[in-house]
Amino acid sequence: MAVEYILFVVCLIFSAFFSATETAFISLSKIKVLHMAENHVPGAGLVKKLKDNPVKLITTVLVGNNIVNISASVLATTVILKWAETLNWGGVGVAAGISTGVTTFLILVFGEITPKTLAIKYAEQIALYSAWLVIIISWILTPIASLLTFFSRPIVLLFGGNISEKGPFVTEEEIKTILSASAEEGVIEREKKEMLSSIFEFGETTVKEVMTPRPDIKAIESSANIDDVIDIIKETGHSRIPAYEGNIDNISGMVYAKDLIDCRRGEKIKDYLRPAMFVPEAKRLDDVLHQMQATHTHLAAVVDEYGVTVGIVSMEDLVEEIVGEIHDEFEIYEKNIDSIDENTYIVDGKLSIYDVNKQLDIALPEGEYETIAGFVLNQLNKAPGAGDSVKYDGVQISVEKVLKRRITRLKIVKLPQKYEDNIVGG
Repeated sequence: MAVEYILFVVCLIFSAFFSATETAFISLSKIKVLHMAENHVPGAGLVKKLKDNPVKLITTVLVGNNIVNISASVLATTVILKWAETLNWGGVGVAAGISTGVTTFLILVFGEITPKTLAIKYAEQIALYSAWLVIIISWILTPIASLLTFFSRPIVLLFGGNISEKGPFVTEEEIKTILSASAEEGVIEREKKEMLSSIFEFGETTVKEVMTPRPDIKAIESSANIDDVIDIIKETGHSRIPAYEGNIDNISGMVYAKDLIDCRRGEKIKDYLRPAMFVPEAKRLDDVLHQMQATHTHLAAVVDEYGVTVGIVSMEDLVEEIVGEIHDEFEIYEKNIDSIDENTYIVDGKLSIYDVNKQLDIALPEGEYETIAGFVLNQLNKAPGAGDSVKYDGVQISVEKVLKRRITRLKIVKLPQKYEDNIVGG
């Protein structure tokens, strides 16, 4: 009987080993494993090899764990049956019940809960020390593991899964999660986290979302002279101006301020025009950036499906999506948000909903509109006028200034209590 005791303890030890190994490998991120391997940590190469083949790892651990747990149950039942016969406990049924209860308790405490709890805390150490043994066991169990994988594959495929030998090193969502967790724990600054997150959003953003809309375009007739364009450059602070023939839908080129340094007053700007670049409003920002880089262009006209000019977009607009606000070399800086007090702000109507929410820590909804002015227009559902206001989720937004039916300035007040419904007033 001493042999059964020893074998039962051995099975319990291996049960703990498989449970701890499973938790340790799952807890270790692929980035952490790669970092250990690059720093030549002993055993890291084996850990990486196992992490690179998750199907084989999990199959080995589960098969091994089931073998030792079943073996432990059989051994416990054998021992208790012998006790039952010796002590006359009342038959096989009682012995089986006692065996099931004792085995379940011991496996749960010593083979599952305790090792898995410790493995969460010491995941790196357990993975490094156990990797070599897991590989040996994996080799021994290869026939059984392969057979089980073969039978489970159709079931996995039936439910839309995919058994592959090697998964992706890390997904975009995992990187975003790491960035968010790092910012919350103070590992990286929130500004850096926002910048890195913007890189992922960059390829999903369209030109329409970042362009200067048609009503705000400062352009000039291509027949105008140098004096006229210099006046516009001084007035707007922009170093690049679109030029058109007849109307803004017929852009013929772009005027760059630096090209006018050696010009003579009175000359026509058409002699200094650079070729115009046109991009569709639905084009992704990463594609536009690559196109601008390839053509050494800094300003492009944005057109809709009918070829109508709907806006302009600059290299600066694209870069700002990642690094934040950049001011043109000739630009006169104006604040988009002016704080009156801790709850009252004057806001430029062109400011995006995203920026307003971020800077004022409020939660206005996003929709078909892009700007705070667009949100107010959507709520008013009428031509705007100075003094019109809306209330939304504890925030009151009042129209301060309207120019040609366009809201150019608003006042935002954080109210002392939340409003559940939108209230519109005039």
